[in-house]
Amino acid sequence: MRTFVFGALYAGKRGLMFDADEAFIAAAMHDLGLLPEFASEDASFEIDGANAAEKFGRSAGLSGRRADVIWHSVEMHDGKWALTSRQGAEAMLVSAGAAADVDGPDDSVVDRRQMADAVDAFPRLQFKTRFTELLVDHCRRKPLSQRSTWLEGLCRRTSPLAWKETVEHEIAAAPFAE
Repeated sequence: MRTFVFGALYAGKRGLMFDADEAFIAAAMHDLGLLPEFASEDASFEIDGANAAEKFGRSAGLSGRRADVIWHSVEMHDGKWALTSRQGAEAMLVSAGAAADVDGPDDSVVDRRQMADAVDAFPRLQFKTRFTELLVDHCRRKPLSQRSTWLEGLCRRTSPLAWKETVEHEIAAAPFAE
């Protein structure tokens, strides 16, 4: 809920028009892939969450196009901003909202009163500890699913033995003579 609220404040400040249903579904479900019941065998939590959110959207009667917006908004929520911003207002809302919930909102977007109101309405309930525990658990279960993501560093530290190969190993193993 805080992701949606913080993201909607961001979108409003930037003058972005967004589909509230698509943005809400994506914001509400963006981290489902961290939960074992929504996890695939080897995909990143972003993709697992995107798949669950898309499935929910379709089951609620949304068109394929709208479900695709939800999928991209969840999958890109913690990706490179240059890519996320090209996915549309809904993806930008989820990304900005999730970042604000994890790192704290940008004062130029969300003032202290708005932040306090959001947290009063939707308490954090030991978010820092519980979210970190979810991330660590995910990295233990699926350490290689987070290659080239913001979570890679934590997964490398949590499960170092899983990270046997690096990019230089991949380059050296390529089937070329030089």
